[in-house]
Amino acid sequence: MNKSISIIFLTAIAVLFLGVGGGRSGEKFELEQGFTRLDNGKNLEGWTGKLDGWSVIDGYIHLDAKKAKGDIYSTKTHSGDCIIRLQFRAVKGADSGVYVHGKQLQVRDYPNAGPKPYAFAAKPFGEWNDLEWDVTKGVAVVKCNGQVIEKAWTIGKDAKKGLGLQREVGDFDFRYIRIKEK
Repeated sequence: MNKSISIIFLTAIAVLFLGVGGGRSGEKFELEQGFTRLDNGKNLEGWTGKLDGWSVIDGYIHLDAKKAKGDIYSTKTHSGDCIIRLQFRAVKGADSGVYVHGKQLQVRDYPNAGPKPYAFAAKPFGEWNDLEWDVTKGVAVVKCNGQVIEKAWTIGKDAKKGLGLQREVGDFDFRYIRIKEK
């Protein structure tokens, strides 16, 4: 009987202190100095477009690809000299995108949906990935999880258009979407 109680006690300690058990333990987001957050983690306020099929769940923007009718865009615009950061998570084989001034960068389950040159930097489907555009004079260095995936990606020409999230294939999640002007 004492062995059973000891095992239960040790398991409880591991869950509490080591974060074992699949909870969101240890996840705490702090907005970096100078950045403006575009998603508020509560609702789609500040976003426009075809909002059907898009929602906020547990603090992230969720795309239900079967229900969604189109893309959404932030109402806040940005210049051609900025840093854009976000996290994304895809289901297996999902294909979405992020629009910067109207031009799309493919955002996908890179290991399964490609493009292959991006797969080395990506985490497996179902895990959160960090994506960053460091834009200078309309040309970005794009990083996925700290690894450069594009050395000179030219942003779009439509400076009046806020950052966009694409509806395409498979469910997708986005969070901590933020911009810092240089």
